Amino acid sequence: MEETKLLLDVNEKPTIGKWIILAIQHVFAMFGATILVPILVNSSAGTEVLTIPVALATSGIGTLIYILCTKGRSPVYLGSSFAFIAPLAAAYLKGGISGAMTGIMVVGLIYVIFATLIHFIGKDWIHKLLPHVVIGPMIMIIGLGLAPNAISQIGLGTDTQIEWKGVIVALITFLTTAIVMVRGKGFLKIVPFLIGIVVGYIASICLGLVDFTPVAEAAFFSMPNFILPFVNYIPNFSAILTIAPIALVTMAEHIGDHTALSSIIGKDLLRNPGLDRTLLGDGIATFVAGMLGGPANTTYGENTSVVGMTKVASVWVIGLAAIIAICLAFLGKFTALISTIPNPVLGGVSLLLYGFISVNGLKVLIENHIDFGKSKNIVVASTMLVLGLGGAAISIVSGDLSVTISGMSLAAIVGILLNLLLPDEKVNTEEPKQPEETKELTTKKSEEKNEEEIKNEEKNDNTKVIAETISETKIEGKKMNINVLDNPIIEHKLSIIRNKNTGTKEFRELITEIAIFLCYEAMKDAKLEEVEIETPLCKTKAKVLREDNYAFVPILRAGTGMLDGLLQVIPNAKIGHIGLYRNEETLEPVKYYYKMPKDISNREVLILDPMLATGGSAADTIKCLKEDGVKKIKFLSIISAPEGIKRLNEEYPDVELYTAAIDEKLNEHGYILPGLGDAGDRIFGTK
Repeated sequence: MEETKLLLDVNEKPTIGKWIILAIQHVFAMFGATILVPILVNSSAGTEVLTIPVALATSGIGTLIYILCTKGRSPVYLGSSFAFIAPLAAAYLKGGISGAMTGIMVVGLIYVIFATLIHFIGKDWIHKLLPHVVIGPMIMIIGLGLAPNAISQIGLGTDTQIEWKGVIVALITFLTTAIVMVRGKGFLKIVPFLIGIVVGYIASICLGLVDFTPVAEAAFFSMPNFILPFVNYIPNFSAILTIAPIALVTMAEHIGDHTALSSIIGKDLLRNPGLDRTLLGDGIATFVAGMLGGPANTTYGENTSVVGMTKVASVWVIGLAAIIAICLAFLGKFTALISTIPNPVLGGVSLLLYGFISVNGLKVLIENHIDFGKSKNIVVASTMLVLGLGGAAISIVSGDLSVTISGMSLAAIVGILLNLLLPDEKVNTEEPKQPEETKELTTKKSEEKNEEEIKNEEKNDNTKVIAETISETKIEGKKMNINVLDNPIIEHKLSIIRNKNTGTKEFRELITEIAIFLCYEAMKDAKLEEVEIETPLCKTKAKVLREDNYAFVPILRAGTGMLDGLLQVIPNAKIGHIGLYRNEETLEPVKYYYKMPKDISNREVLILDPMLATGGSAADTIKCLKEDGVKKIKFLSIISAPEGIKRLNEEYPDVELYTAAIDEKLNEHGYILPGLGDAGDRIFGTK
């Protein structure tokens, strides 16, 4: 992975002054969300389940544990998780503080178990257990399940009389948060909920809704009300299944946050220190939080955003932020002030927050192109939503032990089981039946060929046969969108570049030449404009290509080897770049660079990559371009593998593929066979 230019690298220690300022910045980023979780849990449960000082303390302690477990190689801050708001409230109502805290401790143990399994058997199995069609609805249920609480806090419930002062405060809080989210710049954009709370609190003071008596009575310094197992509560397992399944959602969130941070700092954190160590740190931190009476911890995207904006990835800064958070937990008047925040302020923030969580679940489904044309996906998602939001519950009673599985937990368990047990739909690969006359004619022609001709054709046209087979395969009734160059000159040039003895100069020149052929083929449907020109003899009408309608996007680094060829054909096209590298364990792409022309959405884009192998880089590039609004995309490759073609057509059937050859398969390392080796290394002479 290419190193990103950072002001402070992971292990670099800043000067004292900068160190403190940078750490405080991280505290502000985490503060709003961390204190909001205990407030909302208590509001949902109708009693005090969590305290703000303990939440702050366990957030800081958890972060220090995480840094220790990852050997100081990952600049991640851990804070209170929103995913556990409703489950914690429900667990408390079922089993008191014992049930709630035991559930959190078990979540930590689940993380540790998964970390151990990953350490010994790898992490590919996680994606099968937690596909996006399960994760998306789980996140949606978390947000939508909390929605009634927000409405109640505002005072807009059908069974309550409207208090207009509270409604006005909630509206001010909501609008402030929304405006900052939409229009905020820089650091402001990552703390919208904190700003919304502050503005709403000021409005509440002005309208006389704040009672400062608790602040006046509080001591300047006070010990957080830590709750200890076997001292303040006896671990009980009656409420575990209410909380434990949510660990699956937060693990997916954990992987996503670490992937995003990896791209920011230019280091693959899932490889070094490794997903096993990052999950272990998160799990132990959550276990300790449950032991002390705090909420479950999770990786904070807000703090990841701070790293991205400041280019400061120092673990020393994260560590000091954790220590500051612990210190804040002991300031009695400070925490008392927070406790005076009125419900309408919380309702105004929650209205947006819970909706934001729900939309994130929908976003997971959209961004990962979950196909709801498939009945299996419909069954999994719809069943989860109905169970999670419909109040379904299953009670298991055995002697004195009573366990109830309901809401999100039941939906999560059922969703995972349905996805694993339901068979995938069969892909229609049957070719249309030929009329008898056509069959007889084909048979007759085949018989006319001598045996030698047939043998030669089977040997020389193997690629062509594979291409025809794939191109005739249908995915969900749609013919694959593939164009294979069928030309003796192309085959000749392919034979030369496949040869391991071909030198760098010749290899590079031939890649350029084949790219030109591909460009000609890809431009066969180009629209021309009629213009008037003057020849040496007279004026006439002629047709020309609007070159400024096109953009080329080579996938770094091998894709740049094709760029010269296309620029010879369309020299005025704009050029974008995307940098991806392949994770050698998962074979999936990781993005580290992305730069496109400002008007990319108005252009037809040709993506360039000499080798279409697993299809991961191709799919990721197309996804990024579609998010930028690009409507028409074509993909140009020199050699393609059936696996990559299949993935491209399943995920993006509207993208046309132009390739010079289709090879047999991928090997165990994800390289194309017979292929030509590593195209990037051979183009640039790095091996």
